[in-house]
Amino acid sequence: MGTLSLAGLCLPALAFKIDAGSTDLALSLDTTVRYNAAMRTKDQEPALMRKFGIGGGDSLFDKNELALSRLDLYSEFDLAYKGNLGLRISASAWYDHNFPDRNPNVVTSSSYPGNEFNGYVKRYYQGPSAEFLDAFAWGNFKLGSTELNLKAGRLAWLPGEFLMSNGNGLSYSMAPADGQKGDLSPGASAKETALPIAQLAATWQLSPELTLLGQTTLEFRSSRISEGGTFFNAQGDTVLRGPGFVVPGTVRRIDAFEGEKGDIGVGLKWTPPWSDGAFSAWYRKFDDKNPSWPNQIYATAFISPAPGVTLPQGTARAVYAKDIELIGVAYNGVLASWSTGFELNRRRNMPLNTTGLYGSIPRATVNDPTLEGARGDTWHALVSGVRTLNKNPLFDSGVIVLQLDYTRLEKITKNAAMFNGAASGVANRCVDNEVLRGCSTKDALSIGAVFTPTWQQVFPSMDISMPLVALYGLKGVAAAQNTSMVPEKSYLFKGGARLEWVIGRMKHQFDLAYTTRGGPTGVLPGQTALTHTGLANFRDRNYVSFTYQTAF
Repeated sequence: MGTLSLAGLCLPALAFKIDAGSTDLALSLDTTVRYNAAMRTKDQEPALMRKFGIGGGDSLFDKNELALSRLDLYSEFDLAYKGNLGLRISASAWYDHNFPDRNPNVVTSSSYPGNEFNGYVKRYYQGPSAEFLDAFAWGNFKLGSTELNLKAGRLAWLPGEFLMSNGNGLSYSMAPADGQKGDLSPGASAKETALPIAQLAATWQLSPELTLLGQTTLEFRSSRISEGGTFFNAQGDTVLRGPGFVVPGTVRRIDAFEGEKGDIGVGLKWTPPWSDGAFSAWYRKFDDKNPSWPNQIYATAFISPAPGVTLPQGTARAVYAKDIELIGVAYNGVLASWSTGFELNRRRNMPLNTTGLYGSIPRATVNDPTLEGARGDTWHALVSGVRTLNKNPLFDSGVIVLQLDYTRLEKITKNAAMFNGAASGVANRCVDNEVLRGCSTKDALSIGAVFTPTWQQVFPSMDISMPLVALYGLKGVAAAQNTSMVPEKSYLFKGGARLEWVIGRMKHQFDLAYTTRGGPTGVLPGQTALTHTGLANFRDRNYVSFTYQTAF
């Protein structure tokens, strides 16, 4: 799960100030160095090893094998002139000598020709490689009694009250997400996992109480997810840019049907003097940065490789939904010693969980908008809270973070027969055992929690803490795509210890953690084999991870 992004759980960079020889000019260069390692701790489960779409990633590393050994660098350069004009540039680099060129262990047919990982996977998983991230200029301007801040260039902007995932938030798909880095570099900060996108962004302080906010994008850029056939992938072996096949040997993956530039977002923030908090409202129209339909198959013919077995032959691509409209409200404030946030939004033309296989389709219709899968109107809400705990007999200080996510399907507006749920109206689809079948339900609810007790100055200049993270699906399976919600009865737990050691001006952080996942299993009516659904598909990929990072 690369969607977990928790503020305050990562090592802050120590700014290195550059003497520019002028008090008007401020320059700084910050660099974070991070090493991550992970080792699988559980035997491969034969049923999952043989499962189509799961076995590739499951077979890559066996118990007690090193699944990750990665070095990351992240640098950020900031320039400010008189505090009114500025420039920001950031970049990252990485290398994992442990990642193989191919997977020789796959039991099922590989989604990679010859089991060889392609150049995209080798670049982002193996390296060495690097890329620029932020690259934008900013300015503060006085307009009468108002103040205007403008940013232009590549940047990531994610307003809202979310603390873990913004899948149900107002800022959903406002910037692409780097789920790969979230999985491969667990200590990465939110600045590293929110991919910048070319845009114009404005914050206009109209009065002490009112702020107008706006955004328009100048390019389309898609999110990244852990690629199919890799150990940390949680969306199947056939996605997204790495695998050459969706159905091995018969359905070849082609370029995605992506969105376009021109997203717009307008928000108004109100901070009334009689309230301890702030209210905001947003309207947005945008193209999804996440694949709404990872495997859209064009079956030009059918072949029978064995008696009674019919497979499609053709091509497949990922589809990114266009012209989603969102309108919503948010609030943040303090309630009974909790810093709380609330968001509610309605989305029109939202991509829904889509299934099914098209028949023979003429090439001329390849860009027909009606071929984008099921779409509909949905409601989304999240409630978040943070509370600081004072010294007590058990620990010196602590932090509790909570987030509750909810989504509801209002109606299906396009391609209902392709919806993966009972509401599709297709006979015999999702008639029973909806969750076990992986079918979407009308309502879905999930919760995430983080508890971090801290013991200060256990040794001179040394603090120890114990971050504990849990995600659990309370009800249903989300009908809307990419909400990052955990399906009902699925869970993720990550627990460990952190040591922070200050030596001079340098802080050294060491993390040791254990991650486990699970979910519903059972035998469906008329079948004999055990069915795994949700995070049960990854219940044998438990691992222990180690992270060291420092900043200068």
